[in-house]
Amino acid sequence: MVEGLNELLELVKMFCGSICNNVFEVLLRNPSEFLDEKLASEINANVNDVRRALYELQTLGIVTYRRERDESGNFIYYWYANVEHLNQLLLRRKKTVLRRLEDRLKLEEENSFYTCLQDGIRLSFDEALENEFRCPRCNTPLEFIENDKIRKRLKELILGLQEEILNEERAFTR
Repeated sequence: MVEGLNELLELVKMFCGSICNNVFEVLLRNPSEFLDEKLASEINANVNDVRRALYELQTLGIVTYRRERDESGNFIYYWYANVEHLNQLLLRRKKTVLRRLEDRLKLEEENSFYTCLQDGIRLSFDEALENEFRCPRCNTPLEFIENDKIRKRLKELILGLQEEILNEERAFTR
């Protein structure tokens, strides 16, 4: 089973909707293959809605199918979760997030920042200098802010994510 299943289902629901989420959950929790009609009865939904959800999930690469011909020559599709691809997809996503966090840490380490206590706007030193250390919205003087806590938190997130990625890569090579 996939680690972080609940988070994954929430992401599917957020990006694809509740029917996709319900279909995907059934496929993930059951190792067997499903016909679209069976999936529709499992989640109490319209077959056409389930088919649309399956195609959307297939486009994401997290479900796939096996196709056979019945006795009348029509194709029958047996759907299942593509867990192996899903784990690789999640690993790639984590690596992307890691790169963004590292970029953000570099930005935080190489710059100093100023904020407007009225608007909450945050400007780099160069941006503050361009605005003569006054808020571009309300003209209030900008205040220097320490970003030590932000840098510390970014480092913690980076280390945790690096460890997760390393563990998952080890699991793939086993």
